Amino acid sequence: MRGPGHLQLVVRNPRQALTFLGAFAACVADACLTGCASSGGGDSGSAGTSAGGSTGAGGMGGGSGGVTGAGGSTAGGTTGTAGTTGAAGSTGGGTTGAGGVTGSGGVTGAGGVTGAAGTSGGAGVTGAAGTTGAGGGRGGTTGTAGIGGGRGGTTGAAGTTGAGGTSGGGGTGGSTNTCPPATPPTGGTKYCSNSKGSAGGNYSYELWAEGTGTGCMTVYRSDAKFSATWTGVEDFLARIGLNFDQTKTPTQIGTISSDFAETKTGSDGLVYVGIYGWTVDPLREYYILDDWGSTKPAGVASDGTPRTSVGTITVDGEIYDVWKKTRVNKPNITGTDQTFDQYFSIRRTARQCGHISISTHFSEWTRLGLQLGKLYEAKLLVEAQDSTGTIDFTTATVVVR
Repeated sequence: MRGPGHLQLVVRNPRQALTFLGAFAACVADACLTGCASSGGGDSGSAGTSAGGSTGAGGMGGGSGGVTGAGGSTAGGTTGTAGTTGAAGSTGGGTTGAGGVTGSGGVTGAGGVTGAAGTSGGAGVTGAAGTTGAGGGRGGTTGTAGIGGGRGGTTGAAGTTGAGGTSGGGGTGGSTNTCPPATPPTGGTKYCSNSKGSAGGNYSYELWAEGTGTGCMTVYRSDAKFSATWTGVEDFLARIGLNFDQTKTPTQIGTISSDFAETKTGSDGLVYVGIYGWTVDPLREYYILDDWGSTKPAGVASDGTPRTSVGTITVDGEIYDVWKKTRVNKPNITGTDQTFDQYFSIRRTARQCGHISISTHFSEWTRLGLQLGKLYEAKLLVEAQDSTGTIDFTTATVVVR
């Protein structure tokens, strides 16, 4: 007859057959596996049930491919490398054969559903090698990178938010004003007493101070650039820009603007930085302030008296508060004490560089009922009272177009 291992047994003598069967039964009863295997074709021989049997490559409970053998539940498991349970199916190529029900990689083989880097890792939804890792315990239920661990666990090497996280490597920067780096000019001519004169080209400078303390300005004759220092001054004004002949209104002159960049030290007391000037007929003093010291100028003048709020305007993309102040019998450009109005545009947020549309301020003031006269000057200014500090204008132009 043919056994499961395709070996042929020829029985010629009934007594011989009975003797053989008795020996076989004794062999099984005594668990004489070595003797059975050596029979070369028995029910559990090396090529019998074991070699291609129901569950393994070599017998029910042992051999090279039993229930837990090389192709069994452990090494190849339910989703092992060669079919449901064994390397060669039920009969050496039987029901599931070498490729078995689920193929060489099992249900969750090496290229499974989700991948090796976890839920949001570097590859796939949860990793590069199957629902539970790179291939289970070589194909097992949880494998080398099982559901909750290993290289391809649920959250993978990069975790839920990956290598860069939800908010990336760096946030966006804030909205603070930044100015390009600049080197303060050198050389120039230093003035430390009240004076005025040419600053080179079309520009003129003017220095004026009163009361206690000392103050100086250095004129570089490069555009409207200058620097200034002051120590404990009562009132100090240094400015460079354009002078006019006092025969034309700002509108008749044209479109006036400025570009500036400055660095300063010291912020105690009053410090004003911006555009400054006068008109005559009527006499007016005006300020466009883009920077200041520790105290932002607003509704109270330096002498403690109130200013009158006129309204707000928007110029160069920023809101300015507009104020008016009447000065009674005070010094001015005429050389005699007179009464005159001051106008202020004060930027909501300070800045140390930018473009100032001077003529736009003038026209907005007119719309608010603030009357200007014939223009005397439009200059970049630093003014300080009761303070100590320094300033360098590294960019400074005032132009008419």
